[in-house]
Amino acid sequence: MPPSPPTGSVASMLPLQPRDYLILFALVDGERHGHAILEAVESQAGGVVFDPANLYRSLRKMRRQGLVEEAAERRVGQHGGRPRRFFGLTELGHAVLSAEAERLAQLADAARAKRLVPKSRGAS
Repeated sequence: MPPSPPTGSVASMLPLQPRDYLILFALVDGERHGHAILEAVESQAGGVVFDPANLYRSLRKMRRQGLVEEAAERRVGQHGGRPRRFFGLTELGHAVLSAEAERLAQLADAARAKRLVPKSRGAS
């Protein structure tokens, strides 16, 4: 069944669930298959462990929302390997991810202003 068209604006989709943000963030540089998404999430999110069932449940939901699309299956690995489903961001998915990143950046700025976190990691 094809994904239904998105029903809301970018603002109506915010805030994202942390799990959804991490998945979209893992796709910002290009299409990935499920296992590669899990690896990216776990490395980028400081060791957050993701259950594969939750990953695919979230991907199905985000596909219905028009945030991600499923690319054709491809074989990966040295000798072709088994076919894997690849997922990528849609234009709407990229817009929602950008809006959520901006929202989170504003929250981080507020936390810095209250001295809850350092001004910046690289600043002295």
